Amino acid sequence: MPDDTITVLHCANHPDRETMLRCNKCNKPICYQCAVRTPVGYRCRECVRSQQNVFYNGGQSDLLIAGIVALVVGGIFGALAYAFLGILGIFSFIIALFVGPAAGGLVAEIIRGAVKRRRARGMKWIAAILFIVGVIAGGFVLFGGQALLTVSLARSLSILPRLLFRLDVLLATGLAASAIYARLL
Repeated sequence: MPDDTITVLHCANHPDRETMLRCNKCNKPICYQCAVRTPVGYRCRECVRSQQNVFYNGGQSDLLIAGIVALVVGGIFGALAYAFLGILGIFSFIIALFVGPAAGGLVAEIIRGAVKRRRARGMKWIAAILFIVGVIAGGFVLFGGQALLTVSLARSLSILPRLLFRLDVLLATGLAASAIYARLL
């Protein structure tokens, strides 16, 4: 006669919760809050994390290299964007729509080459944020020094935000940063 008793399992992370669910990789009992749905079934967070660690093979030095490259190239892009987009007038927005993503893709490829195609957690965030900082720093170097030398300090502080936060440059920078983020996955 078959035994119809069901063993009650308790979640490995929450011992007070009963469950019937197990990780399909390590067979550990998990509750629905601890379960991560994958294309092959439910897995525990530890198994998902270990699988992701295979994907991320870079270290802290790669984050530093990516940040420095993004900052330097962002500064160069910022100086060029502030210098040339202002000349184009209303067409600067159209040019920014095309130049921004292309520049972001180029920066992402430069970063990937510098870190020898390794990936690290947070690299895309660091690169995108430091690229934006570099663009603003490039604009400050281009316009800030000029504004401080030609007019008084009080007047240059009122002019500088208008020079640095131009919509066409911000559009190109935002599109470039989003392309960097997307390409460094």
